Amino acid sequence: MRSSYTSSYWYPLVGTAVLVMSGQAMAETVKWEALSANEQAVLKPFAAQWSAFPENKQQSLRRWAAKSPEERARIKQRYADWKQLPAPRQAQVSHQLKRYKEMPPAKRAKIKAWHRWVKTLPSAEQKKLREVWSTLGEAERKAYMQTLRQRYGG
Repeated sequence: MRSSYTSSYWYPLVGTAVLVMSGQAMAETVKWEALSANEQAVLKPFAAQWSAFPENKQQSLRRWAAKSPEERARIKQRYADWKQLPAPRQAQVSHQLKRYKEMPPAKRAKIKAWHRWVKTLPSAEQKKLREVWSTLGEAERKAYMQTLRQRYGG
């Protein structure tokens, strides 16, 4: 008897709470008219569907609109490049990105510093580095990097 009493009152209560919470989530969305002129200009293709988007999608699109035109163009190009990759390479890159995001901040900072330094190398040396890096063992990589540091500093 107790379980029917509990379920007869519990489920409607939970259902009502869900409806109230979903109403609050909808209340957090932003009306199209509340967007800045720049946001409206950048997001114009989404104007008709804007009110139907959940809050998280609206926020994501607003972050997109806040980027400079150059940054948006760079991102679009990188996405186009990504779409051109074969599926196995996309999976490999996704896995590497996931691993990178799970690294401690100090290790990510070290990797960023490494990439910044590599970009200072002459383009021919960068190309050579990309070609040979995957074929080298750990000791060979260290020796190769030592040679590059002696030649170019860093």
